[in-house]
Amino acid sequence: MSGRWWSQPFAPEGSAAAEGIVKQLGRPALDPLTVLVREAAQNSWDARLPDGVVEFGVDVRVLGQDVEAWRRLLLPGPLADSALDLDAALNPDAVVLVISDRNTVGLGGPLRAGERASDDETPDFVQFLRNVGEPSDHQFGGGTYGFGKGIFYRLSRVGAIIVDTNTAAVGPAGRRVMGAALGHSWYLEDRRFTGRHWWGQVGADDVPDPLLAEDANTVAEALGLPGFADGRTGTDIVVLAAGLGPAGLEPDSRERTPAEAATFMASSILWNLWPKMVPDEHGRHMRFTVGVDGSSVPVPAPDTVDDLAPFVEALQDVRAGRGAAYSRTVPPKRAGSFAMALGVADGGGRRLLVTAARPFEGPSHHVARMRVAELVVDYMPGPVHPDSRLSYGAVFKASEDADALFAHAEPPTHDDWISKGLSGSARGVVLGARTFVQKQLDEKLGLGPQAGGSGGQGLGELSTLLAGIVPARLAAGHKTEGPGSGGRSGGGEGLRPSPRGGLFGATPSRRGGKARLTGAPSLRVHQGHPYLVAPVRVPADLQVRIVSADVEVVVEGGARESEPPLGAVLPQVMQWQSANGDVVVEGRSIQVPPGEESDWYVYATYLPDAVVRFRVSQVASSAG
Repeated sequence: MSGRWWSQPFAPEGSAAAEGIVKQLGRPALDPLTVLVREAAQNSWDARLPDGVVEFGVDVRVLGQDVEAWRRLLLPGPLADSALDLDAALNPDAVVLVISDRNTVGLGGPLRAGERASDDETPDFVQFLRNVGEPSDHQFGGGTYGFGKGIFYRLSRVGAIIVDTNTAAVGPAGRRVMGAALGHSWYLEDRRFTGRHWWGQVGADDVPDPLLAEDANTVAEALGLPGFADGRTGTDIVVLAAGLGPAGLEPDSRERTPAEAATFMASSILWNLWPKMVPDEHGRHMRFTVGVDGSSVPVPAPDTVDDLAPFVEALQDVRAGRGAAYSRTVPPKRAGSFAMALGVADGGGRRLLVTAARPFEGPSHHVARMRVAELVVDYMPGPVHPDSRLSYGAVFKASEDADALFAHAEPPTHDDWISKGLSGSARGVVLGARTFVQKQLDEKLGLGPQAGGSGGQGLGELSTLLAGIVPARLAAGHKTEGPGSGGRSGGGEGLRPSPRGGLFGATPSRRGGKARLTGAPSLRVHQGHPYLVAPVRVPADLQVRIVSADVEVVVEGGARESEPPLGAVLPQVMQWQSANGDVVVEGRSIQVPPGEESDWYVYATYLPDAVVRFRVSQVASSAG
């Protein structure tokens, strides 16, 4: 059975005009493609199955030679008076966006809005395709009244979408395909229409319904949609004749290419949906892919992206109960929690995948705010780190008791917490959360009234100039062991590999010379803690040597600080590590066996607002 378009007339008692539904989304400050992935992924997470990983994908397709199949199925469109010109929109250059999820429940429930859902189902189909303004029926879901679905229609140049869904329902109604469009209200002679249109099968009662079962499968195959041959449940939403948004700034901007749009959406997924990529204690998470014309490229895990790694660490602390509690004297008495992790100021990636949708400029000094659903609401800026070499990422997450109050503060796009217009507990919780976060940042950054001291800030700047710090975050998988982590220690037994390719104990090609520093120290963050790291080269030799390192504070003018202030913390050498990370020795000294030249790193504790200098000494061992 083929489908056709049906246009909704105004009912005598009144109806919702299409313009009002689209306008409910407002004018988001976010890029429309960012709003799309946020809203779509939020819907998918709310519809997740109890077990398994939610798979979410976006495919940017150019119709090309396939356009004839699309025209054959979807034309003729609504009457010309509606101004919904599908005939012009469906051309070979037209782009469609296919947004897919799997391991979700699909859009199930009744096919018509007036029918009551049974006790074991939710009316997802009518809530998405027919109704407007219904409250969310998902506990701690990301959405509120479903207005965000307007972004699907807004991205289409003709306001039209096609939905293909497979549910767990028994019988032909489990598989459904239906189209919908939002245009403008219009008149056919004296009869007024709402501007809402549906594509499907229209029965004797003149009400449109979805195509079901084999009819739905035939349509999906003809359009080249992913389909559900594997039997999994989920939904594909197709945005017809999609606008991809501008690339570049006015007046030289142009529309994004499909590849540019795919990259931007992948970047938007990273920055807005990274918490859903971090498995919870039950292993539940989302897996994202983005592609062009049927390709499929996975979005990288956020803990492998330098810019996002501190945020991931902070979220894991919040989940584990290690965050600071946002407590109140009146209900809800616990309204959220906060945690922060350090990064380095220029440790961010330069890949376009990271930078394309980056929500702020410069080093991170931001708090990712989120509700229980763990979808990023926004990045609240805080004070920059007092040490210009360091950055940080923090997380504030609402508690279950306060989640609904924070939801009341969100606009339809869920990208802010706005206290204006709130009253009572909701206003108190939202305003108090901002104050709580700011206080936490001040405490953790040492910006309280007692912090600092005369000349402290200037010394921090001097530190940057004299120490030659080059920030670098340890690469993922680097075999670094922090102090006290059980790395090898002692007199050097078990030292084997030479980081420069030789083996300890081999006949050296040359000999003599002393161990020396080979570069400026760098600032590295490992497991949330900063360290100063200096590179050292130990020359080849035929005898065993003991190499020691010391670190000292340097005062203005370059002299060593001989008498530190009473109670001051002094820097200490913590460990040595071979350049390839295979050998770790705790303490200030290592015993190096005879062998080829080798490279090492020496780790020292980090002191904010201090200039430090490393010294290396070497003596022959009696063992040699």
